[in-house]
Amino acid sequence: MQIHRLVAHPARPPSRVTGVQIVSQFLKDGALFLRWRIDGAQKVVLPPYAGTGRGEDLWKTTCFELFLDLGGGRYREFNFSPSGRWAAMDFASYRDLSGNAELREWPETSVDRGEFLLTGAVRLPREALAGATHGALTTVVVEDGGVLSFWAPSHHKDQPDFHDASCFTADFTPPERA
Repeated sequence: MQIHRLVAHPARPPSRVTGVQIVSQFLKDGALFLRWRIDGAQKVVLPPYAGTGRGEDLWKTTCFELFLDLGGGRYREFNFSPSGRWAAMDFASYRDLSGNAELREWPETSVDRGEFLLTGAVRLPREALAGATHGALTTVVVEDGGVLSFWAPSHHKDQPDFHDASCFTADFTPPERA
């Protein structure tokens, strides 16, 4: 199990959110389990529930994201929306979209909201990881009044850019099986 603490991009600070962290853990079947936690979430705006399935432009609302380095400059981006929708896109190189990632088994998502806390969970099937060993966990947060903040392990540009390979610092090497 790993805990990933994210920081807001200084050019796009949050209003009330005080922290974002993600726990990642491989399950016995090789799937990756992720749990996002947003603290100070009383003003976070969530998209309405839309049912399970693929969605478009999910990053324009509160959204949890995962980027996986597939090697040779290729990477896969996942968006997990509190609406129940998800997206999986493959890139041939930096921001060069090559198409939707085809998955036989869909990610499973859930969201829970308390007064000051928002959590989201994702179970991502092993085949969706495409053999990646590292990547990035990121979050887009929308708060009342249209306040938009971008959270990542670190930021290396003047404006938020989750596609920047320097963000891909999380270790996703599956544990050795006994």
